[in-house]
Amino acid sequence: MGQSDFHFENAISELQTIKELAVKDDLQKEAKEIWICQTIVEIHKLYTNVFNLLKKKQYYQAWCQLERTEITMSSLKKHFSFNENKYYLNFIEKAVRNLQVIFPYRLFASMEIVKTSILCSVCEKKISIRNSCGHIVGEIYNGEMCHRIVDKAEVLGISLVEDPGNKYSVMFITDSETGKQKDHYSYDVIDYLMQEIDSLYEFWDLKVFQIEIKKEDFENMNQNDKCNCNSGLELKDCCYKKIGEKYPHYEFLVQNPSQKISLRTNTIQHTSH
Repeated sequence: MGQSDFHFENAISELQTIKELAVKDDLQKEAKEIWICQTIVEIHKLYTNVFNLLKKKQYYQAWCQLERTEITMSSLKKHFSFNENKYYLNFIEKAVRNLQVIFPYRLFASMEIVKTSILCSVCEKKISIRNSCGHIVGEIYNGEMCHRIVDKAEVLGISLVEDPGNKYSVMFITDSETGKQKDHYSYDVIDYLMQEIDSLYEFWDLKVFQIEIKKEDFENMNQNDKCNCNSGLELKDCCYKKIGEKYPHYEFLVQNPSQKISLRTNTIQHTSH
């Protein structure tokens, strides 16, 4: 699966055919094992999508694939151990977590809903507190994971949160001139990392520190110079006004580091500009 020309969909389809035969013969254990194989292939497909999208600077699309990867891995961990980095699962799990940390998204929309009709994905029976079908969410039946389907719901409101259940709902601004959605975030940290990584499974790691903004950081700069945090603002209107505050500093560990100058970036600041 580490090959760039690996056909993920073909592998998943072939496994699906084998699984259907197992289900037909009521071989539940075998069907579950095939589901595990399918899910591992799906995780690699999603992570490959993340890597390729980031290389193409399609950031929000990559973010959504990260969320799907996280959800898929969470489902798999209930039925398959990630010990010893088998099938690179530990590597992918850590890479997904680290990438989510360095993304500049900090504010999300969260819907408050009342679920008025819920169905079981296995038997399609309507579920309520007093009416259970017996199928357990997260368990595997006929080679598929059981989950609940919200058939009907009422939206009560929308809140702005920092730690949402649904990470897809990133907040973007609207361009006042065109009326279209505008991506106002800075992806400097992600770009910096992706320039250092050449291949999908190349080792890298992340350390995060809190660094205080000090007056000495700007002693060789003019107040009208562009701030060195890459916000695009002049120093006097940016970090110079925040002396004493702390910002996250990211240190990447890579196999073949380049000789580029260290990038001082505060992604939290960038989202506010």
